[in-house]
Amino acid sequence: MQARLEKFANRMTGISVPDTEAARLLKKGSNRFICTINKQETIHCALLKWKEGGFYIYISAATIKKLQVSIGTKLEVSFKADETKYQSIMPEELEAVLSTDPEAASVFEGLTGGNQRGLIYLVVQVKSTDKRIERALKIAAKLKSGIVSPRKIMQAGG
Repeated sequence: MQARLEKFANRMTGISVPDTEAARLLKKGSNRFICTINKQETIHCALLKWKEGGFYIYISAATIKKLQVSIGTKLEVSFKADETKYQSIMPEELEAVLSTDPEAASVFEGLTGGNQRGLIYLVVQVKSTDKRIERALKIAAKLKSGIVSPRKIMQAGG
């Protein structure tokens, strides 16, 4: 499908998805997809619904930078169902920490998909491998202490 990169009123950047395309995608039973943009960049995404009606997907600033596009640029977009375990790419660092900490792994596996993806994102957003390991260890410790919200895990002292 063809779409234009837009800056929405909520200050997010993404593309609007026509109702007919959204209906076709949602028939598959999930709102999570792997989106390929301009046949060069693949992202995990969710088909989101506006309160006022209509659908969109969010595209991160990092993806926009990789694509070297700007607001208003026409994009070629295709979707396929996201059948990966976490509907996100599990970072090696978090996977390694969870594989060596069965208690934290058990808590992680019991979380909602959204909280799992949130915790994965907390690790992925850090560039340095050492900092990713540090972040993964912090997440494991917090999970074992009963704190499971990505937002709360990153609060100072909490």
